[in-house]
Amino acid sequence: MLSKKSTLLLSNLIIIMAIITIVLVTQTFLIQIIPNLYIRDALLLVLSAFLYYFLAPSIIEPLLDTDEKLKEMVEHTLHELNTPIATIQANVNLLKRTNQDEKSQKRLSRIQDATKNLTKLYESIEYNIKENIEYIEKEHILLQDIVHESIQKFADIKKDITINNNVKNISLYTDKNGFEKVIDNLLSNAIKYNKKDGSVYFYTKDAKLYIEDTGIGINPKNLFIVYEKSFQENPTTLGYGLGLSIVKNFCDKEKITIKIDTKKEQGTTISLDIKNIIDK
Repeated sequence: MLSKKSTLLLSNLIIIMAIITIVLVTQTFLIQIIPNLYIRDALLLVLSAFLYYFLAPSIIEPLLDTDEKLKEMVEHTLHELNTPIATIQANVNLLKRTNQDEKSQKRLSRIQDATKNLTKLYESIEYNIKENIEYIEKEHILLQDIVHESIQKFADIKKDITINNNVKNISLYTDKNGFEKVIDNLLSNAIKYNKKDGSVYFYTKDAKLYIEDTGIGINPKNLFIVYEKSFQENPTTLGYGLGLSIVKNFCDKEKITIKIDTKKEQGTTISLDIKNIIDK
């Protein structure tokens, strides 16, 4: 399926080709009746502008109108999905406060956990839908907060890994959900491929964010394919190898330069040049 930008570009190309065809045909007639080259070219230029002015809206406006209707439909649908989830959460919280039976508490806790997972799935679907129709809204966020929240997410699964957050509280203007996914994926890899009692360091320097680990490193020959979907440094490790592919796609969209410095069995440092998303 073509994106909105691709569709608009293709539509404009068709319009321009049609105008060129009409102008070339018209030129053959004008040569016979208007010998002056400058007057003839001026008339053809006016004709081109006139044709584009009247042809473009009739083709492009319906596309934009369809896109707006699609956005409205997505917003409405996502709102409707969010309502029952919020209702379940509110009622489970109420029942947990009023029902002290141990078995009931366990059942309610399982419902609560399932609802949290459903919420995460809902948020992921919402983001993917908006991303595919190019309806991602940027917002002002603080880098230190995003890194802190990501570290909290992995608190229960990091085991013996020590995570250090020395990030400056830089204000960014970007797609929050997309940036959170980047940090989560990079931290997940830093934990997954680390050594026992290893460390992960987040720090900033010269408008760059660094994620450094003391892990197994990446084989240099794999640096050429590390961003490909399904790539995994260690095929036996749990996962689908989508992390760095997701990171690279986001960085390309936001014009964030990503670099990997790695040494086998010594660790990996990933740097993100975030100067283009720093809130000015």
